[in-house]
Amino acid sequence: MKKSTNTWRTLSSLLVASAMLIVAACANSTAVEPQKSASDGAISGGASGGTIKIGMTSALTGPYNEYGEGNKRGVELAIEKWNQQGGIHGKKIELIALDDQLVPDKAANNMQQLLDDKSIVAIIGPAGSGPALATVPLTEVYGIIQINPVAQTTDVTYPNGVNNPPRKTVFSFALQNDVETDVLATFAGEQWKKVGLIHESTAYGKSGMELVEKILKEKYNIVPVGREQYNQKAPDMTAQLAKLKKEGAEVIVCVGLGADLANIRKGMSRLDMNVPLVATNGALSNPYKEGAGDLVVGTIGTMIKAFGENPLSAPAKEFADAYMKKYGKDRYWGDGDTPQLFMSLNVTNAYDGAIVLFEAIKKADSTKTPDIIAALESMKDYQGVNANYTFSGKKHHAIGTDGLGLFQYVKNGDNIQLVPYKK
Repeated sequence: MKKSTNTWRTLSSLLVASAMLIVAACANSTAVEPQKSASDGAISGGASGGTIKIGMTSALTGPYNEYGEGNKRGVELAIEKWNQQGGIHGKKIELIALDDQLVPDKAANNMQQLLDDKSIVAIIGPAGSGPALATVPLTEVYGIIQINPVAQTTDVTYPNGVNNPPRKTVFSFALQNDVETDVLATFAGEQWKKVGLIHESTAYGKSGMELVEKILKEKYNIVPVGREQYNQKAPDMTAQLAKLKKEGAEVIVCVGLGADLANIRKGMSRLDMNVPLVATNGALSNPYKEGAGDLVVGTIGTMIKAFGENPLSAPAKEFADAYMKKYGKDRYWGDGDTPQLFMSLNVTNAYDGAIVLFEAIKKADSTKTPDIIAALESMKDYQGVNANYTFSGKKHHAIGTDGLGLFQYVKNGDNIQLVPYKK
């Protein structure tokens, strides 16, 4: 998911600005030979022992730490699994994690600190589109793998559009905007004619809603009755919603985070807007449920369906057992017997990214970036928790529309449950 407390803006750091100029001049040409490595890149050919260090910058604290801390837990579980099995060719894996609070400038500074550590061979994070856009120019210039677990904006992985080559060093385990909005807009276009749009003012929100508008127009010849935006953490969206109500919106479609969606839903209630709220995955998050309370009933959201399947796949079951053993039922797991749906976007996305990265390093038998890229791009149908992962030189993301579902909040006695949406 995905997301920032600031809109994408000019980076204050001269180093980051310089990196972006370099990338603009030679973007997506070939894999860059790393300027740094833990050794000569060989793994099994050297002495046993030692470590393989992975860097991470993410929102470990702050208002959106459910993503950063969740991602960190996912990576730590992946590392524990591999280290219990002997590591990668006898070398244990170590994580160095820094907190950026989902702030782009902090993420860029953290990334520079990680890149200055010559023992780090790959980086996971950050947990949002703004911070990711602030850091991918750096990892491109330095020639080091960056695993994207959350950022949904397609520019993070495909700066020249999804029909053009990806950044050589970025591999995405996120639910991309173009994939999620395809499901969201298709659903809205098939159900309603008068569609009202509202979104956060970040790169994630703007780019996502632009894709929704495009699909509505091209597939259903629908022009929304209105499109409104809001700043993250805005306490009141009543004015924007009132405009959409005045225009006769039959449904409100939103691209945004859970805490803000709660304010939107409260605003709809105050305005007596008795129309459905259909939203991106933030609608299925804890901040939305906690903020909106019983008002969540009826809300429909898109989500990776890994934890909505019964029975769980073998990788999902293995992950669930490991998580329950280590953490038990917490805000990430929920209070059910299986993990709640949103865990796919704040824990298992990073878990899958780490597992696939380790598998590629093992296959490459090297910590050199070009060798890891080659191993990743040759990966076919590797079964993870959220998806089966297949990459190529032209495709650096894996989650498609077939991996998503629509889910709705329903009242069951005194309890509110998320169930697969049925027409």
